Amino acid sequence: MKKICTLTLFLTALVWGSAIDVESIAKKLEKVGRWRLPETPDYVIYDPFRRAEPLIKQAKKRTYAPQAPVVRVSAIMNERAFVNGRWVARGDRIGPYRIVAVRAGGVVMKEGGRTLFIPLKRKKKLLKIKETEQ
Repeated sequence: MKKICTLTLFLTALVWGSAIDVESIAKKLEKVGRWRLPETPDYVIYDPFRRAEPLIKQAKKRTYAPQAPVVRVSAIMNERAFVNGRWVARGDRIGPYRIVAVRAGGVVMKEGGRTLFIPLKRKKKLLKIKETEQ
């Protein structure tokens, strides 16, 4: 009984008093006596990410070319345009593009040596009303 209490006290002091892991404590205890760590059953733990490893490696190898931002002109009013959710004027920037002119039909943009005309997006009329003559 005295051996078990001493062994328990020794084990508690080792675990709480130092940064030694359980395996090294078990090895020390094996040297002291015939005490051994109980056998653990051999079983495979399912890893849900293991199937995804080849896909992750493949995705890391791919390099994507940067795409130009989508530019949508929704409204034009008083030499200003509503582009991608904000009002812009001549000289403002949208991504890599600089606005050169705001016209009635759309916006003229320039990037480097390339000039783009983005037309005003007009909503389709969902309902056509015919007026009858009486």
